[in-house]
Order: sequence, then C-alpha cells, then structure tokens
Amino acid sequence: MPKKILLVFAILAGASLLVGAWNVSSSNKSSMIDRDGVGIILIDVQPFFVDIMSGSREPVMERLEQLLRLADWTQIPLIATFEHPTEKNGWLPERLENVFPGHGERFVKRTFCLCREPEIRSRLKELKIKQIVLAGCETDVCVLQSALGLLKMGYQVFLLEDSVFTNESHPEPAIKRMYQAGVIPSTYKTFFYELTQGVDRETLPAAWKERMPSYMKDYTNPYKLVPWELKK
Repeated sequence: MPKKILLVFAILAGASLLVGAWNVSSSNKSSMIDRDGVGIILIDVQPFFVDIMSGSREPVMERLEQLLRLADWTQIPLIATFEHPTEKNGWLPERLENVFPGHGERFVKRTFCLCREPEIRSRLKELKIKQIVLAGCETDVCVLQSALGLLKMGYQVFLLEDSVFTNESHPEPAIKRMYQAGVIPSTYKTFFYELTQGVDRETLPAAWKERMPSYMKDYTNPYKLVPWELKK
C-alpha cells in the first residue's frame, strides 16, 4: 500500500481517537452531582491500612467521618468494602463505626477491583444509580482499579481526592491515570455543596429538612475542616 494512503489512514485513526477521548471527557467532566442518582462507595478503610497511611491522618479521617454523617442525613446509598482477611485488616475504625449509617451496606472483597465481586456488582445494579462517589484506600491499588472498573460498567465516577489515602508517598500517577480515564476530580467540600445546592434550606428535600436538627448536632462546616495535603 502506498505510503501516502497509509499516512491518511493514520491521521484519520488519530482523529477518531481524539474525538472519542473528547466525548468521554466532555460527557463525564461537565457533569454535576445528581441527588437522586448518586451513591457513595467507601473502600477498605480498615485499621491495618489507616495505620500505614502516608501523610497526615486527621484531615482524611475527619472528612471520612463527615462523609458518613452526610450519607446518614441524606440517606444516599452507601456501600463499604472490606479487604479480606478482616481478621488481619479489621473493620471500620471506631470513630467511623460510630457514625456509619444504618442504611449502609458492607461487603468483604477478595479482589482489588470491587467490580470483580459478583455480589457487589449485582447490588450496584439493583441500586439503579448512575453516579458513584469514591473515598477510601488505597489510592493506587483498590481505589484505582475500582474506579476504572466502575467506568467500564458505565458509571460516572467522582473521586474525593481529599478523602482517599495510601501508604505510597507519591500516589500522583494513580490519580492522574484515573482522571485521564474519565474519573471526575472532586473533594468532600465540593460534593457537600453540590448536594445542598444553595443557602436556602427550603429548597432541600422534605426528608432532609426533617433530619436536619439531628445532623447539625455533629456537623462540621467544610470551611473549618483540617486542611488537607494536595497530592500534586
């Protein structure tokens, strides 16, 4: 085949890939949180992993605690995973166990990508959600692989970058890889304000307003959370 024709094919193929990548990027990264179509997955926040966390622990744990309180207030679907063996890794740290919502569901997994667990996949489909907010650990293993798996399943995935952790001091490649694949960058504060949408409480769903007094007892304003370390 003549070189000119091969060159044309290469250019067309490259253009097709760029258009495809743009479509994925634009369809995912322009999205906002949908109150009625979002769920939270808390990945493997177990004492074994918390104890070996790289960086400051309190900013992450405080945000995870507030995230669980937020889930309890809004009753957003919540799944928590725990890596086997739980005899070694443990369950939730006590401060998170104390605020884990009654409607939250727990699954033990043996695979790094939670999407490879048939029971979890089945439950996700039953929830009929289209967006998933990810928090937990480890950023460069289970969070990474689960994010990619969830994208493959067709979900919009939001990564709370201030609410994930690992023992690796340089998780940047994993974070960049997720964003390049189509994961949407976010933080706990961003998620909170996308859910509440405005300063007028009257616009909140009726059930949220009913539970507001209980939620406000232990509420921490996102502006007053311990500063977190940006993973560049």
